[in-house]
Amino acid sequence: MHQPSGSVLGKGAIGIGLKYQHTEALLERALQADGHPGSAPDFLELHAENYMNAGGPVQDQLAELARHYPLSVHGVGLSLGSAEEIDSFHLERLNTLVENLSPALVSEHLAWSRLRGQSYNDLLPVPLIQESLDIMCANVDRVQQRLGRQILVENPSLYIHLDINTFSETDFLNLMVERTGCGLLFDVNNAFISASNMGRDLPAYLNEIPWHAVGEWHLAGHSLDTQANPPLCIDDHGSPVKDEVWQLYQHAIHQRPELPTLIEWDNNVPSLERWMEEVTLAHHHRHRVFSTAGALS
Repeated sequence: MHQPSGSVLGKGAIGIGLKYQHTEALLERALQADGHPGSAPDFLELHAENYMNAGGPVQDQLAELARHYPLSVHGVGLSLGSAEEIDSFHLERLNTLVENLSPALVSEHLAWSRLRGQSYNDLLPVPLIQESLDIMCANVDRVQQRLGRQILVENPSLYIHLDINTFSETDFLNLMVERTGCGLLFDVNNAFISASNMGRDLPAYLNEIPWHAVGEWHLAGHSLDTQANPPLCIDDHGSPVKDEVWQLYQHAIHQRPELPTLIEWDNNVPSLERWMEEVTLAHHHRHRVFSTAGALS
């Protein structure tokens, strides 16, 4: 699958999500970064839907950021798993955004969020059956053909078991990668949450991931809903990365140490300084894993 030229993410890059309240500070840090290594993130990831209709000052700021930071575009609204066709208008707006920014990566979710023309705010689970696989592959193919590039598809966070499933998640991912040539975005927090909520054998799950297809790591915080019985881990992106997720990250990155890592924090958004502490911690975990192996970025 063709990867167009554009912004490039360095080996082992650590990035953060782009939030409007941090725009000016990020531009200031970019200008100071040459003299202060580590004072700015290595790249920024933006939610596509937040910028599809942006114009005027917002678009100008985004263009200025793109001159200083490599970018990654992360979509949440394509509804790749929907039995309905991809919304053509949505895809065209995404294509325009990608053409304008030339991001290093474009990603979406193994999920659906659209039914009878109505879009929902939730990323809903895809039944792991042959019909769903065919739909996912057709939709991924269409998106990749329109964008003229590979996309990454993110593993889901799960809260319920669907009795109709006939594939394991890893079998589904392997077949999707094989049929479409897409890549995977491996969300470490999602993997932890799904294992906790579903009673999944996490080591066995990790052994079956097609690591050759993974192109990016995601990390985020989660919360525990103690009102549920049994309690559920909730992927709320509203707190620092938990220790158990950092431990899983250390294990996973052995597979692809060169890949970029994105630290998400979409709710209760912290100051840029606090978010950069998580970036520093990610670099620390990478050094801890690879300092004796000679594989440091």
